[in-house]
Amino acid sequence: MAVLSRTHVPLSAGCVADVAVQLTRWPDLAVSHTRKAIRFRARGREIIRMSGDHTAELLLTAPLIDRWARVLANSHRVTPGHNTDWVRIEIEDRADAEMFLSLVSVALKVNDG
Repeated sequence: MAVLSRTHVPLSAGCVADVAVQLTRWPDLAVSHTRKAIRFRARGREIIRMSGDHTAELLLTAPLIDRWARVLANSHRVTPGHNTDWVRIEIEDRADAEMFLSLVSVALKVNDG
């Protein structure tokens, strides 16, 4: 896993969209678009919601969030999502995007099966 730098190198205004484009290339993810968001499913289960406003929600599951609570809170970019199984992540620069993509890999594993 790459070491994440906390120095902020701003991405374009569409940084969430840039990450979404990368995720469309992941073979385990299926993309769908709604009026308000881009959503990704893994094996039929929605695990990512991206609204385009520099935030995304990720299904990590409550047990994993509980285990990683301190680490997630220390990032200052991860906050509780719309329910206990989800987290909300601010994606404002390259380091945030790398962290989010790493957490997507974790979400794929924890939601497998």
